[in-house]
Amino acid sequence: MSIHEFDKNKKPDSEFISGHIKYLVPENKCRLLDGRRTNGYIEKYFEDSAMFRWRITKFEDKGKFWDLPAEDIKLFQFEKDSLILNESQVKLIINKIQTYQQVLNIEINMEIQKETNIEIDRKKEEIIKWVNKNAVFFKKNHKIDFTSCEGSKMLATDLKHYMESVHLLKEEKYTSETMVLNPNSGEWIKGMKIVLAEMGLASYQGKIPRTKDIFEGLGSKENRRKYLIHRLAFIRAYYHLLNIHEVVLYRGMSSESKWKEIFRTFLPCTFNLEVAKSFSDFNNPQYQSVYLVKMTVPVEKLFMTYFETEEMNRQYKESEAILLYDNNLKL
Repeated sequence: MSIHEFDKNKKPDSEFISGHIKYLVPENKCRLLDGRRTNGYIEKYFEDSAMFRWRITKFEDKGKFWDLPAEDIKLFQFEKDSLILNESQVKLIINKIQTYQQVLNIEINMEIQKETNIEIDRKKEEIIKWVNKNAVFFKKNHKIDFTSCEGSKMLATDLKHYMESVHLLKEEKYTSETMVLNPNSGEWIKGMKIVLAEMGLASYQGKIPRTKDIFEGLGSKENRRKYLIHRLAFIRAYYHLLNIHEVVLYRGMSSESKWKEIFRTFLPCTFNLEVAKSFSDFNNPQYQSVYLVKMTVPVEKLFMTYFETEEMNRQYKESEAILLYDNNLKL
C-alpha cells in the first residue's frame, strides 16, 4: 500500500553523486535520500546560521521549502554536472558549522513536570467550560471516529476559535504547518522542544540554536510556554469530555541506515494500522532497519492529532498523531 505520490520511473542512485558541502551552490539540483528520492534544488545558503534552503519540485509538497543545517547536505544526492564551491568557500562553511556543534542536554525534572501538569490541568478545566459554551463539535453531539482517514472539520474549527480567543492562532498555524512539512526545517520546532524540556515534559538532547531570533518575538520562551500549555490542555479537555483515557497508535519505519538510538522530543504515529504498514517495507533489500509497532498510550502523551489539526488533513491522509516522546520506547 502506498499513501504517497511515487515515481515508478525514478533514476537509479548510480546516476547521482553523494551530497557534500562543496555542492551548496544556488540552483544546484538534488534529491533527498528518502524512499522515493524527492526532487528539489538548493535555493539559498544562509551564512550567519550555516543553513541552506532546499526548494521541493516534486510530489505533494511541490513549491514548499525546507531550511536545514549545512551539514545535512549529506542527506541529498546531486546531479553529476553540479556546480561546486572553491576550497576556501568550503572551509568557511565547515568552520561556521563547527560553531554550532555544541550539544544541549536537558533532562526531565520531575518536580517541574508535576508543576507543569498541574498548570495544564487547571487550564483544561477552563477549556472544558469554554467547550461546553462554544464548541460546535459537542453541540452537534459528534464523536471521534478512529476509523476515519480524515479529521473532524468541526473539531478543527473549535481549536481555531479557541486559539483565536487566547491570541495563539499564529503559533498554532506555524507549529502545525511545520510539523506536517518537516519538523526539522528551520528552528521553530527546535524552540518548542527546548521549552518543553524546560517545562519537564520531555527531555532534549540536540544541537544548540543557530538562529539568533529563535526565542524572540512570537517565539519568545514565555509565548511558547503559553502556547504549549493551551495546546496540551485543549486535547486533554476534549478527551476528558469524550471519556477517553488512552488511545491505540501504530508506527512504521524503514531506513537505509543501521539501527540506532535517536534522541527525540516528538514521535509521529498513526491511528491507522494500514498507514503504519505503508511505512514498513520488510521486503525491500535497500532498507537495513524496519519495524512496525503498536502501542497504547495515555491521552496526556498526545501533543497534536489529525482529528483537531486542519493542516494534517490537506495533502497527506496519514491519520497522524504526534506524541511527547517516552524514552522507554527506544524508537
